Amino acid sequence: MSLLTESLEKISDWLRVNNPESIADLRPGLGDSKIDRLIQNLPFILPREIREVYRSSNGYLELEPNVFLHPPERAIELADCNWMRGEKISSSSHILPLLQGNGKDFYYIICDRENDSPVWCVFVGEEPVMYTASLTSLILTSWECYETGAYYMCFDEKAGDYHVEKDLEKFKKIFQRYNPEQMDTWRYLYED
Repeated sequence: MSLLTESLEKISDWLRVNNPESIADLRPGLGDSKIDRLIQNLPFILPREIREVYRSSNGYLELEPNVFLHPPERAIELADCNWMRGEKISSSSHILPLLQGNGKDFYYIICDRENDSPVWCVFVGEEPVMYTASLTSLILTSWECYETGAYYMCFDEKAGDYHVEKDLEKFKKIFQRYNPEQMDTWRYLYED
């Protein structure tokens, strides 16, 4: 089992114990033949990391507080949305939005090669920024945050329910360990 798959399973297990409502819609992973059928008519290559994620989890997994993995059908439906490119991403590049936040933030990978690709983040009306060095570094960051308490359960008295929150100082240190080149992005997203 790869570190990526193992980390996804640990995140699922943590959520199953600590926030079972958040994974109520979590579906089991897909086999390679199902993934191949889903992407057979797409004009791009599905990177290895994305295949591995969808073998492990078929969507709706909360990788970060309020940031959820799209099921592959939804990601494919949103593929190549021109507004997500901004001026930084070539119109000839194929994008696949894998994650979406509760706001208008989307996280995507450029699918022009089989190798790992950075994860980009874009908010409606803004330019995209490189968020993490790869999908693997995002997932390793997420697991360590869950494991160490940088992500933790919090009760919202007004809403009357629990949800996952971030300890920004702990999160910053973990994010920096896996994504040192993206610290300007981290500051832009979380300190500005």
